[in-house]
Amino acid sequence: MQFWQKTLLVVLILFILTLDISVIMIMKKSWQLNMEREIQRASSEQALIANNIYENLNSIKSRGMSINDAVLFDVARSYADYYRQQGITLQLWDQGQLVYSDESATKDMPVIQNEQADEETVRKVIISKELPAPYDHLLLTYRRDIEELYAKQAELNRYFVYVNFIASPILIALLYILIRQLTKPLRLLSNTTKNIAEGNYGERVTLKNNDEFGELAQNFNRMAEAVERHVTELSAMAEAKQRIVDNLAHELRTPLTSMQGFAQYLNSANIGEEERMTASGYIWSETLRLKNLVFKLLDLSILSHQPVERTPVSVIDLFESVRQTEHNNLKMAGVDLVLQAEIDSVWGDRDLLTSFLINCIENSIHASSEGSEIRLLAYEQNSTAVLEVRDFGRGMNAKQAELAFEPFYRVDNARSSVHGGAGLGLSLCRQIAEAHQAMLFLESEEHIGTTIRINLQLHNNKLLTR
Repeated sequence: MQFWQKTLLVVLILFILTLDISVIMIMKKSWQLNMEREIQRASSEQALIANNIYENLNSIKSRGMSINDAVLFDVARSYADYYRQQGITLQLWDQGQLVYSDESATKDMPVIQNEQADEETVRKVIISKELPAPYDHLLLTYRRDIEELYAKQAELNRYFVYVNFIASPILIALLYILIRQLTKPLRLLSNTTKNIAEGNYGERVTLKNNDEFGELAQNFNRMAEAVERHVTELSAMAEAKQRIVDNLAHELRTPLTSMQGFAQYLNSANIGEEERMTASGYIWSETLRLKNLVFKLLDLSILSHQPVERTPVSVIDLFESVRQTEHNNLKMAGVDLVLQAEIDSVWGDRDLLTSFLINCIENSIHASSEGSEIRLLAYEQNSTAVLEVRDFGRGMNAKQAELAFEPFYRVDNARSSVHGGAGLGLSLCRQIAEAHQAMLFLESEEHIGTTIRINLQLHNNKLLTR
């Protein structure tokens, strides 16, 4: 049984019991008051009749007539005839002997009860009292039918039962509405906790009550916010760890491939000492770059969107490093790399910018056909240093260009699988741009080509505002 059902049942039982007991007590008290009023009325009427008989007897005696049973009979009968229409019967006793009695009255000598009522089977009020002296040997018995009072009480009892049958369903309906409304906050809290338990951590209780339930809802929402924040932090940490693994796996591929190519070149028998020294130098530089890149990627994942430490970077050296790293890939694809530097230096992290350009160039190689070219440009625009990678390959439509920087997104799944791409290159480029607080732009058109630009600081310029 639910809480609101228990509450409804308990409140209903208590309310009906309290109401019924209260009404019964009121009816009982009303009955007592009515009976006392009837007794008081009967006592007053009996005293009035007795006093009238007393006055008549004095009047008769003053006229010189003797008081005998016949006189007493006539006097009592005159009053009995008058009061009989009001449901009152009289008896007159003289020292235990019945002098006068209505036909409906009993012939037995009553017990003298002054100002008290005796309820008989026929439900009458009986008052017996002596007349004033010198006629105190006479006893006047007063009887009045109170059947109407019992009938009204019985009607009141029936009406009470009738009202009870009608009021109980109405009371149940009203209590149901009231208790359902009062327990609504509990149902809201229950549904919200259920949704949160199912993983909807953004769920909140929308309750504006200014009572204990409202305070409970506010505390619950604060708790839910703390839980959601904690879960979000844990998810972010898990995503960051996964991103580290993905980025490392993606970035290790290029330098390792380059080192493998130079190592094979070293193993060739037909190379001279100068070529051997050149190849070993490339392997050494790639090893250093790989080490630095790994640490920078780890730092980038930890720092998230915080700015990296930036220094002046020579554009010529940066382009040459990229050209050497991508030499074999460009040669195998039959694509030319055209370098064009109109500025001397930019402000940033050398290893991360190298990774940025390599990822852009590799995407351009995959999108370009044999015999085409890729342009690597550096120039000044609106007081910023622009590094641009432009190809004349397949290009992308508007929807593909919008999703290009999303992790694991591939414009051409088949082609990416052939080249071993995981769809993380441009996503990493976006992270590098954010770490430099730089603006990143992508322009592409199908069958015409793609251009990627990053707007960096010129040396000694203020930070870019985004």
